[in-house]
Amino acid sequence: MILDESGCMLWLCGDAPTRERLQQLGFMPGAYWAEGDIGTNAPSLAVAEGHPMQVRGSEHVRQALHDWSFCATPVYDNSGRQRGSIALGCLLADCAAGDLSLTLALAREIGNSINADSLLAESNRHLNQLYGLLDGVDDGVMAWDHRGYLQYINQRAASLLKLDEQQSQGKPLSQLLTLPALLNRAIAQRQPLQHVEVTFESQRQFIAALLTLKPIFDGERCSFIALLHPLERLHQYVSSQLGRVSHSFEQMPSASLEMRRLIRYGQQAAKGQHPILLCGEEGVGKELLSQAIHNASERATGPYIALNCQLLPEAQGLRELLGSDANEEEAGQLSKFELANGGTLYLEQIEYLPAEMQSALLQVLKTGVVMRLNSNRVIPVDVRVIASSAADLPLLVQQNRFRRQLFYSLQAFEIQIPALRQRLSDIPLLVKHHLRTLEQHFQCRFRVDDEVMVQLGLYLWPGNDLELKGVVERTAMMCHGHHLQLADLPEHLLSHQPLLESEPQPGIPLLTLAEMERQAIIHAANVSRGQLNEMAQLLGIGRTTLWRKIKQYQIDIRQFKLRA
Repeated sequence: MILDESGCMLWLCGDAPTRERLQQLGFMPGAYWAEGDIGTNAPSLAVAEGHPMQVRGSEHVRQALHDWSFCATPVYDNSGRQRGSIALGCLLADCAAGDLSLTLALAREIGNSINADSLLAESNRHLNQLYGLLDGVDDGVMAWDHRGYLQYINQRAASLLKLDEQQSQGKPLSQLLTLPALLNRAIAQRQPLQHVEVTFESQRQFIAALLTLKPIFDGERCSFIALLHPLERLHQYVSSQLGRVSHSFEQMPSASLEMRRLIRYGQQAAKGQHPILLCGEEGVGKELLSQAIHNASERATGPYIALNCQLLPEAQGLRELLGSDANEEEAGQLSKFELANGGTLYLEQIEYLPAEMQSALLQVLKTGVVMRLNSNRVIPVDVRVIASSAADLPLLVQQNRFRRQLFYSLQAFEIQIPALRQRLSDIPLLVKHHLRTLEQHFQCRFRVDDEVMVQLGLYLWPGNDLELKGVVERTAMMCHGHHLQLADLPEHLLSHQPLLESEPQPGIPLLTLAEMERQAIIHAANVSRGQLNEMAQLLGIGRTTLWRKIKQYQIDIRQFKLRA
C-alpha cells in the first residue's frame, strides 16, 4: 500500500483474496488510516513517529484487525520533507521477519525516485531559464559537442547564420556552415578566441561576425560554446563612440571677409554628398573646417573618422585603409570606410597617400563598395570623404606623383583656406576664443592690452592659426596676474618680423607682390590707427591710390580706428 502524507491510501496491490478481505474492512484507495478512526495502526504511527513501525495482532485496538500484521515506513525527499509512507499488510499466519525491512527498502527506493524526479524537474526548470536567458541576450549563441554536432543554437545565431533553429540542432556543424580557417584551427587546438572578426559561409552567402569561442573540457573530450555578434551594429556603436566631434561653424571667428566667405563655402559643401578637398597652408585649420562641415551635414549623427596619410605605416598602410579578413595567422581588421559608414572619413595630408592606396581610394569613391585584403567579400559603404592638403596637388599630378583621376574626384568641391596673414582682422577674435578656452580650464579671466593685439597684427604668421594658438597659450602662461602685456610676447614677435626671417623656412611659401603690398597697407594702418592721410604719407602714395588699394584688397579700415 502507498499512502500520502495525510494517511490517505493512494494505491493497493497484492493477491486477490487479501485485497478483498482488506476492502471488506474498508481499506481501499481513498480510505484514511487515521488513528482517531481505526485506532492504533502502523501507517499512522510511522507518519507520526517518522520512522518504520510494525503493529501486529492484538496490538491493534480494532477487533477486526487482530488477525492482521501491518508494517509501514515513511518516505522522505532530499529536503527531509515527509512525502507519504509505504505499508505492507498480511494475515498473522503469513507474516515474515523481513516484512519491516522490505517496507524500509521500498520507502528508500521510492524516496530516491522522488528525489530523481525532483532533480530532473529542477534541472529542466533551470535549463528552460537558461534557454530563455540565451534567447533574450543580444549575442548569438551556439554550442556543439566533441564530435562537432550542434547541440544548441539560439534564435539570434540562427537568424544571423541563415539556419533553422530547430532543424539545425543535432546535425554536424560542417554540414550547416563553412567555418573560417581561424575558427577551425582554434577548434583543432582546443584554444579559446576572444572578440575576433570572422566570416562564415552559409546558404552561399558570406556572413561576417564577431566571435568569442570557449572550449569546455570534460576529461579527454572537449565541446565548445561560441558567442556571435553582428558586425554592423558593433561598427555603428564603436564609430559613434570614437567618431564624435563637436566643432561647428558657429565656433569659427569670422571678422574678415575671407573668413565669412570660407564659412559660406563650407556650409554649401555640407549640403552635398560629393567628396571635398580642403587646400591651404599648414596650420590654417583644415581639420576643424572638416569637422564643422560634418556637423552641419545630414551625417552629423554618424561617425567622423580621421586618418593622417603621412602617418600610415609603409608595410601595413593598405591594411589600415581597407582592413582585412581573419586568416590562420591573424584576426580581421575593419576598414576605415566601414568605421566611417554613415558618416565622414577625413583624410589629412592626402598628398602622402602611396600610389597603391590612391588606386584603392579611387575605386571606393567610384563604386561605393570596399573589398578587404584576404577577402572576396564586397562590402557596401556609405561614406563622404573629405581630404586636405598643404601641397600643390596639380603640380604633383603633373609629376605623376598623384593620380589624376583621384584628384578630379576629390576636386568636386574644392575649398581654399586663406592663410592667417591674409585675414589679420580675425586675430582679435581668435585670441579671445583661445583665451576663453583657457579661462574655462583655469577658472580665471584674462585681460589683453591693445598693444598686444597691434603687435600680433604686425606678424606674418608662417604657422597660421596653429602658431597663433601656441603663442596665445604661452603668453597666457607667462603673464603676471592674468594680464597679457606687450613684454609677455615671444621675442621674435616683438621684432615685428617672422621668426628667423633672414633664413628661408621650409614649408613657408614666398609672398607675392600683391600680398606684400597688402601687408604694407595693414602695417601702415596699425601704426597710424587707420588715419588715411598718415597712411598715405607712410606709404609714399596718394590718398586716392591708397583708397583704391584698400578696396582692392578688401581691408576693413574701421578695425584699426577702433584700436585708437
